[in-house]
Amino acid sequence: RLPPSTYRPDVTAQVYEVLMQCARQVLAQGHSAIVDAVFARESERDEMAALARECSVPLNGLFLVADLATRQARIGGRRGDASDATQEVAVQQEHYNIGHVGWATIDASGTQAQTLQNCRDVIAEGK
Repeated sequence: RLPPSTYRPDVTAQVYEVLMQCARQVLAQGHSAIVDAVFARESERDEMAALARECSVPLNGLFLVADLATRQARIGGRRGDASDATQEVAVQQEHYNIGHVGWATIDASGTQAQTLQNCRDVIAEGK
């Protein structure tokens, strides 16, 4: 696990900036980009939308949600996962001020297959 100092706001901002730079490079080559992150702050989602506008591409923003018990059970069952999230992090997320989401909210409390289908349905509706 990364040390707690890794999760300071200034480090988080740097991580999102790198994600945006990578997405910009991929989009500039004419490819689709998937940016997988929490996007818990309205400003982070706004920056992603601004990048899509700047690159003249559509944005299919998907904001996945699940209840606390489901998230904690999934975190507890992870082995060798890239995420540093803990069950305590899931509790902290309950108190985030998410602001206006503006993206499609996806119920991710079911199976992976159900969540994938929910995402596909939303993307298909947007076409």
